[in-house]
Amino acid sequence: MATTLQPPVMQVHITDASAQPGAWRIAYEACNASGQTLWLVDEPALTLHEAPGRMELSHARAPLQPGSLPFGYFNPHCVPLAGGDCLRRHIDIHWPARLSTLWNAAREAAPRPGDYAVTVRVGYGETPAPDAPQAGEDVQDPVLRWQRQALSAPVTLAITPHAAAGTAGAAP
Repeated sequence: MATTLQPPVMQVHITDASAQPGAWRIAYEACNASGQTLWLVDEPALTLHEAPGRMELSHARAPLQPGSLPFGYFNPHCVPLAGGDCLRRHIDIHWPARLSTLWNAAREAAPRPGDYAVTVRVGYGETPAPDAPQAGEDVQDPVLRWQRQALSAPVTLAITPHAAAGTAGAAP
Protein backbone atom coordinates (compact mmCIF):
# COMPACT_ATOMS: atom_id res chain seq x y z
CA MET A 1 0.00 0.00 0.00
CA ALA A 2 1.29 3.43 -0.87
CA THR A 3 1.49 5.98 1.91
CA THR A 4 1.31 9.60 0.84
CA LEU A 5 3.17 12.04 3.08
CA GLN A 6 1.86 15.50 3.94
CA PRO A 7 0.99 17.59 2.01
CA PRO A 8 -0.75 14.98 -0.16
CA VAL A 9 -3.70 15.54 -2.43
CA MET A 10 -5.75 14.28 0.54
CA GLN A 11 -4.92 15.94 3.84
CA VAL A 12 -6.00 14.67 7.24
CA HIS A 13 -6.24 16.99 10.25
CA ILE A 14 -7.19 16.03 13.79
CA THR A 15 -9.49 18.88 14.80
CA ASP A 16 -10.27 17.80 18.36
CA ALA A 17 -9.01 15.06 20.64
CA SER A 18 -10.09 14.32 24.17
CA ALA A 19 -9.44 11.58 26.68
CA GLN A 20 -11.77 10.59 29.48
CA PRO A 21 -11.22 7.70 31.86
CA GLY A 22 -11.26 4.61 29.66
CA ALA A 23 -12.21 6.41 26.43
CA TRP A 24 -11.04 8.66 23.60
CA ARG A 25 -12.95 10.87 21.17
CA ILE A 26 -11.02 12.06 18.13
CA ALA A 27 -12.56 14.38 15.55
CA TYR A 28 -10.80 14.73 12.22
CA GLU A 29 -11.38 16.03 8.75
CA ALA A 30 -10.13 14.73 5.43
CA CYS A 31 -9.67 17.50 2.86
CA ASN A 32 -9.18 17.07 -0.87
CA ALA A 33 -6.42 19.51 -1.81
CA SER A 34 -6.44 18.46 -5.47
CA GLY A 35 -8.38 19.93 -8.34
CA GLN A 36 -10.20 16.66 -9.08
CA THR A 37 -12.76 14.53 -7.29
CA LEU A 38 -11.27 11.83 -5.05
CA TRP A 39 -13.14 8.93 -3.44
CA LEU A 40 -12.64 8.68 0.33
CA VAL A 41 -12.96 5.28 2.01
CA ASP A 42 -15.84 5.80 4.43
CA GLU A 43 -16.35 2.65 6.46
CA PRO A 44 -16.71 2.06 10.19
CA ALA A 45 -14.00 -0.66 10.22
CA LEU A 46 -11.04 0.50 12.29
CA THR A 47 -7.51 -0.85 12.18
CA LEU A 48 -5.30 -0.05 15.15
CA HIS A 49 -1.50 -0.09 14.98
CA GLU A 50 0.37 0.31 18.24
CA ALA A 51 4.06 0.85 18.97
CA PRO A 52 5.67 2.07 22.20
CA GLY A 53 4.25 5.56 22.84
CA ARG A 54 2.46 5.68 19.46
CA MET A 55 -0.92 4.65 18.12
CA GLU A 56 -2.37 4.87 14.63
CA LEU A 57 -6.12 4.65 14.05
CA SER A 58 -6.88 3.81 10.45
CA HIS A 59 -10.00 3.89 8.32
CA ALA A 60 -7.97 2.94 5.23
CA ARG A 61 -8.74 -0.54 3.91
CA ALA A 62 -6.12 -2.84 5.42
CA PRO A 63 -5.00 -6.22 4.12
CA LEU A 64 -6.96 -9.12 5.56
CA GLN A 65 -5.29 -10.88 8.47
CA PRO A 66 -3.77 -14.26 7.58
CA GLY A 67 -6.34 -17.00 8.07
CA SER A 68 -9.32 -14.62 7.84
CA LEU A 69 -12.32 -16.18 6.15
CA PRO A 70 -14.69 -13.38 5.18
CA PHE A 71 -18.01 -14.23 3.57
CA GLY A 72 -17.16 -12.67 0.22
CA TYR A 73 -15.00 -9.63 -0.34
CA PHE A 74 -16.39 -6.23 -1.16
CA ASN A 75 -14.85 -3.03 -2.38
CA PRO A 76 -14.76 -0.34 0.28
CA HIS A 77 -17.70 2.03 0.60
CA CYS A 78 -16.47 5.42 -0.65
CA VAL A 79 -17.84 8.94 -0.76
CA PRO A 80 -16.85 11.40 -3.50
CA LEU A 81 -14.98 14.45 -2.29
CA ALA A 82 -14.70 17.28 -4.81
CA GLY A 83 -11.49 19.29 -5.04
CA GLY A 84 -11.30 21.73 -2.10
CA ASP A 85 -14.00 19.94 -0.07
CA CYS A 86 -13.57 18.41 3.39
CA LEU A 87 -15.40 15.63 5.20
CA ARG A 88 -15.57 15.57 9.01
CA ARG A 89 -15.70 12.35 10.99
CA HIS A 90 -14.99 11.23 14.54
CA ILE A 91 -13.70 8.10 16.24
CA ASP A 92 -14.97 7.05 19.67
CA ILE A 93 -12.95 4.37 21.44
CA HIS A 94 -13.64 2.75 24.79
CA TRP A 95 -10.70 0.89 26.31
CA PRO A 96 -10.29 -2.01 26.07
CA ALA A 97 -11.41 -1.68 22.43
CA ARG A 98 -13.11 -4.51 20.56
CA LEU A 99 -11.72 -4.79 17.02
CA SER A 100 -12.52 -6.78 13.89
CA THR A 101 -10.13 -9.68 13.41
CA LEU A 102 -10.58 -9.40 9.65
CA TRP A 103 -8.25 -6.38 9.72
CA ASN A 104 -6.55 -6.55 13.16
CA ALA A 105 -4.25 -9.22 14.60
CA ALA A 106 -6.12 -9.22 17.93
CA ARG A 107 -9.81 -9.06 18.85
CA GLU A 108 -9.16 -6.65 21.69
CA ALA A 109 -6.79 -3.72 22.17
CA ALA A 110 -5.93 -2.89 25.76
CA PRO A 111 -2.96 -0.52 25.58
CA ARG A 112 -1.00 0.19 28.73
CA PRO A 113 -1.86 3.41 30.52
CA GLY A 114 0.28 6.37 29.48
CA ASP A 115 0.64 9.08 26.86
CA TYR A 116 0.43 8.20 23.16
CA ALA A 117 1.23 10.13 19.99
CA VAL A 118 -1.99 9.40 18.07
CA THR A 119 -2.44 9.68 14.30
CA VAL A 120 -5.39 9.08 11.99
CA ARG A 121 -4.98 7.42 8.58
CA VAL A 122 -7.53 7.49 5.74
CA GLY A 123 -7.70 5.70 2.42
CA TYR A 124 -8.84 7.17 -0.88
CA GLY A 125 -8.80 6.50 -4.59
CA GLU A 126 -8.50 8.54 -7.73
CA THR A 127 -11.36 6.58 -9.34
CA PRO A 128 -14.73 5.59 -7.84
CA ALA A 129 -13.72 1.94 -7.40
CA PRO A 130 -10.84 -0.44 -8.02
CA ASP A 131 -10.61 -2.60 -11.11
CA ALA A 132 -11.83 -6.21 -10.94
CA PRO A 133 -9.33 -8.86 -9.85
CA GLN A 134 -7.20 -10.33 -12.60
CA ALA A 135 -6.85 -14.08 -13.12
CA GLY A 136 -4.66 -15.60 -10.43
CA GLU A 137 -4.56 -12.63 -8.09
CA ASP A 138 -6.01 -12.44 -4.59
CA VAL A 139 -9.47 -10.85 -4.47
CA GLN A 140 -8.22 -7.99 -2.24
CA ASP A 141 -5.24 -7.05 -4.46
CA PRO A 142 -7.17 -4.59 -6.68
CA VAL A 143 -8.36 -2.63 -3.62
CA LEU A 144 -4.90 -2.48 -2.09
CA ARG A 145 -3.41 -1.40 -5.45
CA TRP A 146 -6.12 1.27 -6.01
CA GLN A 147 -6.02 2.82 -2.56
CA ARG A 148 -3.80 5.74 -1.63
CA GLN A 149 -3.39 6.80 1.98
CA ALA A 150 -2.92 9.99 3.96
CA LEU A 151 -1.82 10.34 7.58
CA SER A 152 -2.49 13.13 10.07
CA ALA A 153 0.08 14.81 12.25
CA PRO A 154 0.09 13.30 15.76
CA VAL A 155 -1.68 14.59 18.84
CA THR A 156 -0.94 13.42 22.37
CA LEU A 157 -3.64 11.54 24.27
CA ALA A 158 -3.46 9.67 27.56
CA ILE A 159 -4.88 6.27 28.34
CA THR A 160 -5.91 5.86 31.96
CA PRO A 161 -6.21 2.45 33.61
CA HIS A 162 -9.20 0.62 32.14
CA ALA A 163 -11.35 -2.38 32.95
CA ALA A 164 -10.11 -5.83 31.94
CA ALA A 165 -12.78 -6.83 29.41
CA GLY A 166 -16.41 -6.76 28.50
CA THR A 167 -16.88 -3.16 27.42
CA ALA A 168 -17.93 -2.11 23.95
CA GLY A 169 -15.20 -0.98 21.62
CA ALA A 170 -14.62 0.83 18.40
CA ALA A 171 -15.81 -1.80 15.92
CA PRO A 172 -17.78 -5.03 15.85
